[in-house]
Parts: sequence; structure tokens; C-alpha cells
Amino acid sequence: QGLPHWGEGANCLRFQMKRAALLAALLLGLIVLAGASLDLNDEDDEIRDTSDQNVASVVLEHDLEGNGAWTPRGRLTYTGPKMVTSKSKRLVSVRIEQIELTSDQAEKLQALIDEGKQYRVRMQSNVNNYDSAKIMASIPACMLPAANFHEIFRVHVDQYGHVRGLWYQTLATACPPKPVKLAGGSVQLVTSVSVDMEGRGPKLAVEPKAKSPEQTMEEEKAKPPQTFFQKYWMYIIGGVVLLSLLQGEDDKA
Repeated sequence: QGLPHWGEGANCLRFQMKRAALLAALLLGLIVLAGASLDLNDEDDEIRDTSDQNVASVVLEHDLEGNGAWTPRGRLTYTGPKMVTSKSKRLVSVRIEQIELTSDQAEKLQALIDEGKQYRVRMQSNVNNYDSAKIMASIPACMLPAANFHEIFRVHVDQYGHVRGLWYQTLATACPPKPVKLAGGSVQLVTSVSVDMEGRGPKLAVEPKAKSPEQTMEEEKAKPPQTFFQKYWMYIIGGVVLLSLLQGEDDKA
């Protein structure tokens, strides 16, 4: 009489194992679908980052008088997404124009050196607005000839592409002990530039622009289609919960 009892128990155990395997397979499928959905979203974000580039040419100014008489000395070109993320920050780049100081400008630089003054440079904080607040940096004027006119810029930008800081240095770390006298004539500057991402800064105030109904419809059309998991995840999770409850009732029975 014990044999039928053990046979029924074995059949019940096999049934429960099959159900558990089915549940595990379903959960694994959900995980795969979720991973695929995230990958697709990441790819879409990357595409949007690369297609939504902001290119701006910014005037870099310098003060050769030492009294705030700012004049253009070249241009700096900023390229990057309109909204910089941890992924798209590698797309941010800055290029700077290589310039030559004229003989008149070199004479003014010599005057700054003789008077022990600073050579100052500045640029706008909003690359799309010249009238925005200016970011300034300076070095002792004598350090330019001490470094054979090799200068280094590092531009610090935030996630909105706004300039939050400007680091300026030369290959020399100190001025020569003896008075510096330029040879005369024009002077070629050798300039290198790099860009750093700062921590998230506050968004600068901008005037809101009203969107037309046509623009709203176009933005809705441009949104990427939802994946299968994004559309039906509530129903799938509900099915898994229901299957778990039914299994619990059978175990009690």
C-alpha cells in the first residue's frame, strides 16, 4: 500500500519542479527583455547625443594695456552636445586659433613685462552669447618669453556647455631672474588647449520660447518607439505574480 503513495508524491514533485523551471525561464526572459530595452535606450541616447551638436566660435580677448582695454586675440571653437551627460562628455572638444602678435602688440607686451604686470585673457561664459559674464585668467607677462611663448589653456565646462572656469599657464613656472627684453618684431604664440567637465553647475537663466503645435507634433513623432517590455511590463509582472500565488495554493493543497 505504500508504493502508490510514493508514486503520487514523486509525480507531484516532478510537477512542481516543472512549474518552478517554467517560472525561472519566464523570469530569465523578463531579465533579457529588460536588458535589451536598456541597451536600445542607451543606443538611442548615444544617437541623440551625436546628432544634437552645438558648435560655437568664441572670441578670446586679451588686455595688452594692463588697464582693461580688451581686444580680440583669436577665436576658440567649442563643439559638444546641448546637454552633456556622462556618456556624451567625450564628444565635447575645444580648438583654439594659433596667433601671432604683431610688432605693436609685442611692444605693449614688453611694457607689461617692464612694469611687472599681468597678461590677462578672457572669454564669454555662454558660448552662444557674447554679452554673458566673462571668465578671466592671467599670468605674469614675463612668463610668456620665459616659456618661449608656449602657453596652455584648459577650459572647464558644465553639463549645459557653459564655461565655468579658465585655467591658463605656460611651460615656465617662474619669471627669469634677469630683466626680459624681446627681440623686436612679431612674436608667434604656440598654444595648446584641452577641456574638462566640471561638476553639475546651475543652469543659466534663459528666456523661454513658446512652442508651436507643429513643433510639439514633430517632437512627439521624433520620440523613439517603445520596446515590447516597456509596453507590456505590467501585464508580464502580473502574470508572474499570479503564477506564484497559484503555485502557493497548490502547495497548501
